[in-house]
Amino acid sequence: MIETERKISKDIVHKSHDDDVLIYDARNMLPAWLTNAFVDTAVSDPIAIEAIRQAYRPCGERWVLRTLPERFSAEALQRHGLDSCLEELTTHYTQQEGEFVLTGLWVLESTEARLGCFGECTDLGVTERQRVYNALERVPGYPQQGMVYYTLFNDTSNYFFYRKHHEHVPGLMLIEVARQAMYAQFYEHSGYRRGEVSISIVDLLSCFPRYTESSYRVDVLVCDYDEQTQQRARKVDKRARFFQNGELVADIRLRGEAIKMPVFKRMRNININAAHWFRPLKGIRNEVLVRLDCGRHICGHLELLAMNGLQVRCMEKTVALDSLTHGHVYLYLENEGIVMLPVHALHEQSAVDGRSIKLHLADLDPTLRYKWREVLKQFAYFSHQETLGTDAMEDAIQKPAASPLLELSV
Repeated sequence: MIETERKISKDIVHKSHDDDVLIYDARNMLPAWLTNAFVDTAVSDPIAIEAIRQAYRPCGERWVLRTLPERFSAEALQRHGLDSCLEELTTHYTQQEGEFVLTGLWVLESTEARLGCFGECTDLGVTERQRVYNALERVPGYPQQGMVYYTLFNDTSNYFFYRKHHEHVPGLMLIEVARQAMYAQFYEHSGYRRGEVSISIVDLLSCFPRYTESSYRVDVLVCDYDEQTQQRARKVDKRARFFQNGELVADIRLRGEAIKMPVFKRMRNININAAHWFRPLKGIRNEVLVRLDCGRHICGHLELLAMNGLQVRCMEKTVALDSLTHGHVYLYLENEGIVMLPVHALHEQSAVDGRSIKLHLADLDPTLRYKWREVLKQFAYFSHQETLGTDAMEDAIQKPAASPLLELSV
């Protein structure tokens, strides 16, 4: 297992638990070379110039990353068995007078690894790469492309993705990894802060040219699709490329929009029909406490929820009580704490295996009404629609046909 601090923060990738975070070891891609002019600018910053000297070496009119040869011959390429990689290498190297010369500014880590056989390269670890980036990105003129690598945390004991044993990483897991990596890259390079906007996904295009083996490391490179980072852009267009053993195994594109949170909340502020009842699914404790203004209370199990009421199954012996009464009902929400709702009336419901009480809520203020609607949206699932109309239901509560009294717990 890796150390938790190496993982991306769960808040950045919109998760509630560290166990759900599937990426770690973030490092911004370093440019393959720096101009002498940039290095001259960095001289005034002791930390930056020291980082350059450790990660780059002087080669004529520029400084080249130590992990890369500045040039190599066709014979050397053949001697090291890299003929089959010629197409990949020529993306970054241009043939000039019988030699391949580095011209590309952004060279993949997988290409760096292939060229390590030339012997003059010194490996740069994850921590060192990020330290160098942090030192250089403050220097005026530093090339900014927003290209970030992450390593996939492939936990084969993950219940959701590996419920069935796989010899390969499930495609659904790769899609979730891409989403997490894109969110992390977005909050670092878009100019937006976490919580300022929400990313609304419009479409997702996935390509899987090879199986991704579950027993080998996978690195993910995320950038804007056109490799041109724009600050505070409204449109989102991200690309995540997955590499394993130097090969591209998945390529995922996400397009969407960055929506400011006040606008997003208005878009998601749906109206819930007052006649719709929901069953609690998660995040709500089963136990419910009702305290009445008369001094009595009810302890019960939560059965159903609605915008205007709750249904609770009583746990204790009962005594007579008027149906028209006032008080408060208390529920406990996971990660939220106690929620208190005002009660306006009580109504007895028939039940085969016990007594159920329907609590009619008093009018909620706008803040509490919004919070209660969020509870129904996030923690409950639709059960049924009340067959008795809302007005008729209120009349039944205020004027019960059978008896003016309810027997409720002390």
